[in-house]
Amino acid sequence: MNVYLYQFVIATPILVLHIIIGLIILLALFKKDTFLKKHFRRYGMIYGLIIAAASIVGSLGFSEGYAFSPCKLCWVQRIFHYPQLFIFAIGLYYNDLRSWTYSIWLSVVGFIVAGYQVLIQFNPALAKNSVCSIVPAAESCSDILTQSYGYISIPVMSLTFFTCLIILFWYQKTK
Repeated sequence: MNVYLYQFVIATPILVLHIIIGLIILLALFKKDTFLKKHFRRYGMIYGLIIAAASIVGSLGFSEGYAFSPCKLCWVQRIFHYPQLFIFAIGLYYNDLRSWTYSIWLSVVGFIVAGYQVLIQFNPALAKNSVCSIVPAAESCSDILTQSYGYISIPVMSLTFFTCLIILFWYQKTK
């Protein structure tokens, strides 16, 4: 599979997730999300495991399969993505809802890092003074290595995964 096909195979579910996130937010704003609360409380841990696995497959596919060198911020995001696979797997095995407590901290910090990278990718003025411009020999965090549907870059994918995990946490904790 060539890299262009791979990026669309990965980006299409992200586009669908963006639509789903938008619908979830609309339903929550209009207080029509009671069925979502029940559903996410029951299957949220499974969704968290799927999201964590997809983030690992996606990032390793780009870096190992297609030799895209991750930048410093991509490495930081991986630090917050990868442990979640084990957190959710162990949480499912032991039926331990404390997994959400561990996951939320990783997700919020990862969300901030991914959000920052999306900002510097799509705003060149911010990229000049970004963290990654300190080390000129490193891969630039503002480079867009792949972009599907006009806006879905690798950091946008990461931001989407973190957003989904935060939404799942929210539905686990709301009554």
